Amino acid sequence: MKRLRMLVAAGFLFAAAPSFAQTVGTCPRGGGGNQPQPVRVLFDLGSSQIRPVEKPAIAQAVKTAKDRQVSAICLIGHTDKLGDKAFNEKLARARSQAVAAEMVRAGYPAKDITIVADPEAFGNMSLGSRDASEIDRKVTIFYAR
Repeated sequence: MKRLRMLVAAGFLFAAAPSFAQTVGTCPRGGGGNQPQPVRVLFDLGSSQIRPVEKPAIAQAVKTAKDRQVSAICLIGHTDKLGDKAFNEKLARARSQAVAAEMVRAGYPAKDITIVADPEAFGNMSLGSRDASEIDRKVTIFYAR
């Protein structure tokens, strides 16, 4: 029942999320030693809600992008290894969409944001409940020129 409630809640979130580029695997990245460092936004288990403590990091990422005249941002959503792979794919995308929406609210143009879902790609652990590594539940903000 709890899993069903999570899926229903995630469905509402997907329906309400703004539409951003849904391109997978074609994020413009990097170039040069003066490129801003990627920013990591962490999430709670099974959630795509941005933690209040993470909002200043997102606002700073927008400020950095504007100050450094970054031409595009790529948001790569990740999950830990717990749960169904199809659900994790949707969750990773929802996390990217949530960060994108927050960046747009902070003034970054939606047309310059690409989102990607890369669930379970870099799982740090592989045994039982330890598959729920917090560091894997994230969106990484990459800057491009």
